[in-house]
Amino acid sequence: MRQERLEKIEEYVSSNGFVTMEQIRDEFQIAMPTVRKDISELASQGLIEKVYGGAKAITKTGGHLHKFKNRESLHVAEKNTIAAKAAGLIDDGDVIYIDSGTTVASIFNYIGDKHVTVITSNLAAINSIAGTENVDLYIIGGKFNKDTMSVDNASACELIGGYNIDKAFMAATGYSIEGGIAQDSPTECEIKRFALERATESYLLIDSSKIGRKALIRYAEPDSIRTIVTDGAYDKEYKKYFKENGINII
Repeated sequence: MRQERLEKIEEYVSSNGFVTMEQIRDEFQIAMPTVRKDISELASQGLIEKVYGGAKAITKTGGHLHKFKNRESLHVAEKNTIAAKAAGLIDDGDVIYIDSGTTVASIFNYIGDKHVTVITSNLAAINSIAGTENVDLYIIGGKFNKDTMSVDNASACELIGGYNIDKAFMAATGYSIEGGIAQDSPTECEIKRFALERATESYLLIDSSKIGRKALIRYAEPDSIRTIVTDGAYDKEYKKYFKENGINII
């Protein structure tokens, strides 16, 4: 039982890069002394690095792809549910922006025979779309980020600027009332902000484990994206916040 939890904590830290002790406590519903003991054990095995206030991933050879694969393996059922819901929001003929992230990339498993135009730098989405005849694909160029398997160079904003986007499907590392819609990469945040400006409609796709979690850099206010697609298992505090601020939850 403990070994299984240790493996999941290691995956959680690796997929996020850095997490606080409190985030681990809340994610795995364990007491703080247990968190400290587990983090110390994983650090002693060289699987993560113990730092002040939390733990961070250790970069290894091939570690970038490992991080991305770990994120793909977390909350799979929830991500598939979210992706299927998001696909239902797409209409035939739409021009859509697909953000970085494992959840948004899964949309194309559910899009069916709709004819759409996709703008993205998300490698997982590109690979998924590549053989699809009913999707016209425009790839954003720039500096490749191995951790997110996407482009995060701010110059990509210039390329997005030429497109009229009907719908943007956005991702985030964390969503909180205090910290807003947030991500860990500064240059990736610039692209996200620009995509939101260009889009007629925007949707935030996040599994409920990210609701209430803070990430490094706020790229949008918590009420700036008016529709959130999630699996619904979040705290009462956020249910109240969404209702009071007129945020649509799908």
